[in-house]
Amino acid sequence: MRLILLLIAFTFLSITCKLFAHGVPHQSRSEERSALAEAVDVQSTGVPLNRKSNDRNGGVEATTGWESRHMHYGVDESGPSGNYVNEVSVQVGDFSFNAWNGFGLGNDLVEWDFTGAYNLALGPVFLMPGYNFRYVPSQNEDGHDHGHEAEHEEGHHEGHADEHGGGHSHNLYSNEVFLTLGTTAIPYVTPSTVFVWDLNNTPGVFLECRLDGDVPVYKDVVSLQPYALLGLNFGYNTNDAYGLNNFQFGLQTTCRLWRYISAFAGINYSVALEALQTIGQENVVWVNVGLTFAY
Repeated sequence: MRLILLLIAFTFLSITCKLFAHGVPHQSRSEERSALAEAVDVQSTGVPLNRKSNDRNGGVEATTGWESRHMHYGVDESGPSGNYVNEVSVQVGDFSFNAWNGFGLGNDLVEWDFTGAYNLALGPVFLMPGYNFRYVPSQNEDGHDHGHEAEHEEGHHEGHADEHGGGHSHNLYSNEVFLTLGTTAIPYVTPSTVFVWDLNNTPGVFLECRLDGDVPVYKDVVSLQPYALLGLNFGYNTNDAYGLNNFQFGLQTTCRLWRYISAFAGINYSVALEALQTIGQENVVWVNVGLTFAY
């Protein structure tokens, strides 16, 4: 079964590359913001279609939205009641700074992420080292996650198997360093690999290989952002199983409403593989919607 899932995953990835590797060069996209989103596992959302990252040395973006579930590297941390999210991103030259927060709706989840990174471009290849401070006050000092309380009340146990000693567990705060390697050489698609190391959760390593598409549909007004990724756990989510974590894919539609405002809506699906199955995490589908203001 695991082999079949892997074959499906990489077949999907290879087909995606072939589909988007033809045609005229695509509009320049903000790989800095996408890489930051990958590093803190926040789905890149609402990038205005008329924004060209090479046109200026800086920019500011603010995003507000809702997601039906908050997923963190394949782990459902909110349950079915969802999450309200806000994000502010600032780019100054090759430096990018990001602040993100999420507030659970009908659950106790509260999360803050503060991220900084430097983008090093070597032709079509970009390398981005960075640091993320993750603060989750909804978790107490022993790492127990309260975000599933609403779901537990319904009798579901898709969350963390803390009672077995090897379940998903994170500290009240995390100091994470990351490194993203990717390329913009392929029209309409950006392949990348993200390495994340949680310094407060030894060994706490996660590796993600992903493809992010950006396909214009109608002039510079409507575009589609398909994506697919394969996550590998090396002690980040659990110490019970190293290796395959989850296969995830989704599709987002972005519509520019005005010069500085865009709306987005997406649907996502995560297939729990070996590592997540050891902590009782099941397959999850969720949606997200919101608005982005960019200058």
